[in-house]
Amino acid sequence: MIPKVPAIPKQIKDGKILDVGCGAGDTLVLLKELGWETFGMDIDANAVSTAKKRGIDNVRVGAYQDIAKYPDNFFDAIRLYHVIEHLDDPIRCLRLVKKKLKKGGQLIIGTPNVESFLSHIFGTYWYNLDAPRHLVLFSPQTLKRVVVESGFSSPHIEFCSAGGFLGSIQYVLREKFGIRWNLIHTQWMVLLFYPFEWVIDRIKKGDVFVLRGTT
Repeated sequence: MIPKVPAIPKQIKDGKILDVGCGAGDTLVLLKELGWETFGMDIDANAVSTAKKRGIDNVRVGAYQDIAKYPDNFFDAIRLYHVIEHLDDPIRCLRLVKKKLKKGGQLIIGTPNVESFLSHIFGTYWYNLDAPRHLVLFSPQTLKRVVVESGFSSPHIEFCSAGGFLGSIQYVLREKFGIRWNLIHTQWMVLLFYPFEWVIDRIKKGDVFVLRGTT
């Protein structure tokens, strides 16, 4: 079964979590159901409005710099899923996150793996290259180093790829042959190729990885 919501924190009783780049609140809705006190931020005002309509009250429009507006030592977990690669200053963001986490708090980051099997195969057609929206791309090793240098400990890496192979094929078809097939949003095709991505995750060459660290 493909995990629909990766990068979920370890459960904490009455825990507070901030989802940076929360979008329309899909993950926050799940976390609220699991018992978390949920907070979110996103640069998209329409997405934030949708999240509020779905019952996520503590959500605001803001960029990563606005993490500074929360109290220090306030959150039990902070999640950045497909966010850090968009930032102009990832280290500044991580230092802000550390200030807002309680001692022993959880940092959860999901981001593309620049050293993945698919990135080497497809090169400039790699789906998760996503230029120019992605400003900084990490390997697991470089993100680990940056996270440790920002004051976090015990970084752990897991891989959770889905759709990168089809997305890359889609780019090749469009750019080389002018064929505009929307493969990445074709559910049965994603399921068909998921076993291949599961295998490259197991050998630690997956397209997307999640880093977990603690303060």
